[in-house]
Amino acid sequence: MNDGVEVFALPRRLTRALAGATTAELEELTARWTARLRSEDGDDMTGDDLLAVLRGVTRLAAAAVNTGGGLYCWSL
Repeated sequence: MNDGVEVFALPRRLTRALAGATTAELEELTARWTARLRSEDGDDMTGDDLLAVLRGVTRLAAAAVNTGGGLYCWSL
């Protein structure tokens, strides 16, 4: 049943990897992410700065690792 609620959780291993990623690793991941989005969405790809988004996620990942928590999001 789809009740309209979405939950997305990152595994601890991925959270730790993002928290410890170097700038070069983030740039490489962003390039792959951008290519994947472009192949899926074409011209409708997001106009957001994907590197800035990924850097924000890594800051959240670092906070999660430092507090023993995890990363997840949900939407209704």
